Amino acid sequence: MDSLDQTAVKYIDDAIRGDSLIIFVGAGISMASGFPSWKELIDQFKKDIHLSDAESDNLKIAQYYYDAVGQQKYYQTILDIFQRHGNARPNEIHREIFRIKPRHIITTNYDSLLEQCMDLGPFKYEVINKDSDIPYTKSDHYIIKMHGDLNQKNIVLKEDDYLDYENRFYMVANLVKSIIMNNTILFIGYSLRDSTFNSIFRLIQKGFDGNARKAYFFTPDKQDPAVIEYYKNKGIVVIEDETSKEGKDKKDREKCTASFLAQLNSKRPYVPATSEQVWDNISFLDKLFFIDTRDVVRFANFGNKVFLNPSTHLNWIGQPNEQITVRNHKQLTDFLASKTLFESFLDYRKADNDEYTIEQNPALLEGFSLYQKQQYSEAKRWFRETANKAFERKDYWNYLTAEFNVQQIGLSSFGPEPDIPTPITGSVTFNQTVEALISNGDEETKRLCRYFRDNIQNFLFLYVKADQINALFDSFRNERDNYRSGGTSYNSLLYAAWVKFHSLVYFVKANCLAVFQYEEFKSIANRYFECLLIAYDNSNYTPRSNSQRTSSIIDKIGLDDVQTLVPFLKEKNLPALMNSYDLSKIKVAPAAEDYLISHIQERAIESRNERQLQQELSKYVDFLSFIDISDINKLIPALLQLPLSSMLTETIRKLLLMLWKSADRIDEELYSQVFDIISQHLTTIITSDSIEEHGRNFPIYKLLLDKINTVNRKYTISMQSLAEKLCYINDTKGKLSDIVNYGLFISDFYQFFESSLQTVVDDILTKYEKLSDTETNVSFVEQMILNDVGKFKTKKALILNIETAKISENENPAVRQFPDPKKVATSELFNLFQRGYFTQADIESKTELKALKGLYPEIDWVLLQDHSDETITNLVCNRGFANVRKLFGNTEKKRNQIDAWLVSQVSEGKMKLKEV
Repeated sequence: MDSLDQTAVKYIDDAIRGDSLIIFVGAGISMASGFPSWKELIDQFKKDIHLSDAESDNLKIAQYYYDAVGQQKYYQTILDIFQRHGNARPNEIHREIFRIKPRHIITTNYDSLLEQCMDLGPFKYEVINKDSDIPYTKSDHYIIKMHGDLNQKNIVLKEDDYLDYENRFYMVANLVKSIIMNNTILFIGYSLRDSTFNSIFRLIQKGFDGNARKAYFFTPDKQDPAVIEYYKNKGIVVIEDETSKEGKDKKDREKCTASFLAQLNSKRPYVPATSEQVWDNISFLDKLFFIDTRDVVRFANFGNKVFLNPSTHLNWIGQPNEQITVRNHKQLTDFLASKTLFESFLDYRKADNDEYTIEQNPALLEGFSLYQKQQYSEAKRWFRETANKAFERKDYWNYLTAEFNVQQIGLSSFGPEPDIPTPITGSVTFNQTVEALISNGDEETKRLCRYFRDNIQNFLFLYVKADQINALFDSFRNERDNYRSGGTSYNSLLYAAWVKFHSLVYFVKANCLAVFQYEEFKSIANRYFECLLIAYDNSNYTPRSNSQRTSSIIDKIGLDDVQTLVPFLKEKNLPALMNSYDLSKIKVAPAAEDYLISHIQERAIESRNERQLQQELSKYVDFLSFIDISDINKLIPALLQLPLSSMLTETIRKLLLMLWKSADRIDEELYSQVFDIISQHLTTIITSDSIEEHGRNFPIYKLLLDKINTVNRKYTISMQSLAEKLCYINDTKGKLSDIVNYGLFISDFYQFFESSLQTVVDDILTKYEKLSDTETNVSFVEQMILNDVGKFKTKKALILNIETAKISENENPAVRQFPDPKKVATSELFNLFQRGYFTQADIESKTELKALKGLYPEIDWVLLQDHSDETITNLVCNRGFANVRKLFGNTEKKRNQIDAWLVSQVSEGKMKLKEV
């Protein structure tokens, strides 16, 4: 645009900011959507009444037609012509009009495209299409259909309509005159030769005799300089499209008009030539406490003179004389150093020893801390109170962020729901308030609110980051395939991924945005973690040559990644994710390992809510279970601090399993601490009668006790509370059957009881064996036998009869039970057989062995002597090849059979041997 047009745009922008712009919308705008032109209407009239082509006065032609066919036919013809274009929808010009949000929109079009476009957005105008609408208007923003509405059948088209306009539309005409007096006018969609435009032009001139504000007329067509000068002298500045040329089609004209409107109120910062101008463009972002580097570059508006590569280095690509020096601009460099991840920005360089630490918004930090502690109700109340106070003092950034958090935070499941104060804006919605601030605030407020709306409120910052991380993930996978195929790579993928993910986390934390609970955020975290797994897996691959290498390779995951990622990883997905890269364990930096364990310990000490503690610790414990822990002894103090409760049973189980799996690495001097943990837990379980709740962990306690009981030291369980309970059962008539309640505990820990406690148990079981068969709990007896606690020889016939009866029961094909009673009974018989309680002859005396065929491969192999490939396959599926060879290859012949099976599987391609 030339300087004259730029000046016009500036004046129009001033009017928009002052809410004093009126846009007149002509037929050209509707034509761009496919509605008929004046010519199409008039040509139809001429054709129907056989008028000569020499007649060129459109108003007269419409009048001739009306007079010839009458009102009904006249309107029907117009309706028919419009209905041919029933698929017409608002176009880009309509959308730009409502983006600009002029004070009023006046149109001479009869269609409803403006109303349709308005309905798609939050900002509303009162529609006036006849005099009687005016008394009922409530808004101070109007869409005035000054030539009527087709559906109302009050359109202005023929000569009489124009001559009698101020009588038919008296109030509308006066309203138009009054509002154009003190506002700036912009015409779009008209031709300077239109009788419609010229009638409006005469209305303006007649009413105000040149005293109205300056008017502007945009046209996509080339105009005669004399015509432009004529209208300029009459107070209308004609703005031509900068690419004006002859013969533009409808699409060209639409594009030109939309492009012109897009320049209005665009708030595009100017291309800077000095560091001060760079700061002017981005200074509104200083209200934030962290901002992504790409956003800084976008708002700085350098155009194509710079490039950002990687994400923390901004460099010039222009000529030296075009380059700007920014390193001496203190406000700008302080902003870059404290609120971005820029390592370099033009000629600014971050100091090598300047470690980045984010500062969180102090005005919102208290509420954000409540949110992170999952005290959602309290956080929601705090943010609403803060939002209301911020709005009162016109601190709009903190108002927007606090109220946004109110909208995002759900209700707490811990404790009662407190009252949430009502918003200070009353019944006006948050969206409406944001739009109002954009429309009516000062320049900085508008830019801040627009940034908030376009990047935060609609979650664009998450969607953009997800796209970036997913694109990087694809690059990681491609690089991995290339590396394993013998290729070499040189890139900064790892660094780029770190920057993109951590800049998102910094952005959320620094600006205190309550979005961590959303799936969108968690998906980004999990995708970044998968990128790290690919890089970690690359370290497990041995290159084919010394020259082969890959850039994306790590041998451990660092502290900052662990701290940031663990709260957002999906525990259920971790096993499958690790398996997909053939990883059983991963290494983390020593500081990361210390952090994970100390975090568990600290949270156990600090927390007062066991459910909340479980929810938080489950993520850390699950992640820790996949870590190759360098010093397993560090887990012991953490376990000591965890309270034993039903809520934490699974968490404690996982920590115990980690301790047991690495039991060979426990320092012997710490055995006593391990025993103290087990002893404390078991005492609590017995005292609180919570055997069923914690029974799943008994086998792990038992395994750990086996480990720490050595030749040189013996740990025995001495529990006064258990002794008292057992003595009461032993000494009280009618209480003997209560021993069943302690069956699980006794069966697992009998071998570790002090001799005096074992004596009490033995005495009780001796008495219990003497009970009648009807008083005997068979499951309890079997449990004792399988754990070598009591012999119960007199109960052999009872147990054999009951278990074989279950096997022989007729099955109802219509009912399936889980677990299958037949399979359960078979399993119990086989276990008792392996313990030596039953012989094979005992079992054969009560049931046919062939009836057990196919229930368990172990039975097929041992009892039925079926050593077929099918049986071996089923055994390996259940137990793994190494265990099968160890447990079932007890003779050379059987070992050879198992080995031969393996060879056949590999040779037939049914199994692959993993390269080590």
